[in-house]
Amino acid sequence: MWNIEKVNQNQQDIYKDLWQTIFMKEFDKFIKNLIAEFSANNSYGILKNIKYQIKWPEGYGVYTLWHKDISYNNLIYVGLTGKYKRNNDGEIILNSGSFSHRSSRFTPYRFCDSTKDSDDFRFTFRYGPKYSKTNIQGKHKYDDDSYKNTVAYSDLVIATFNVANMKDYTPSYLESLVLTKYLAEEGNLPPANNEL
Repeated sequence: MWNIEKVNQNQQDIYKDLWQTIFMKEFDKFIKNLIAEFSANNSYGILKNIKYQIKWPEGYGVYTLWHKDISYNNLIYVGLTGKYKRNNDGEIILNSGSFSHRSSRFTPYRFCDSTKDSDDFRFTFRYGPKYSKTNIQGKHKYDDDSYKNTVAYSDLVIATFNVANMKDYTPSYLESLVLTKYLAEEGNLPPANNEL
């Protein structure tokens, strides 16, 4: 005997997938495929509903910051962690960059979870530094007016793409790829990115 509810749910799923295929932006399709590829290799992570300090996963690669959900119009920032470089012996090595080191930055953005942050800005992501000179921004990073934009951690979605086990990707290649796809479709960079 047929289960009408199951048939109707299957039809709804088919129509939803069809609608997304037809109307979804190319960038959204690209990100969806990237998430699937990295998920299949246990190299994708997502952090959301963050209340206090961010618990970054192990690894290195690319992290994307989104406002509330993952869709092109909600992308805030694309960044990388970890770089390959030649050491004094001529060997190519990976520097000590990891996802967890992102919390110490203060330009072009800052994760605000220090006790030095005011109550209004603690546990927020802030970007759009007030000062163009890094040393001056560093001195004023805790000021309430030190950044133009603020997103509460609770509204932030962080997607991480760990390239440690992905032989076809390096952090710089993946970051460039994501930003290039975004730029090609939007004619702009995400609001917290200043260069490609």
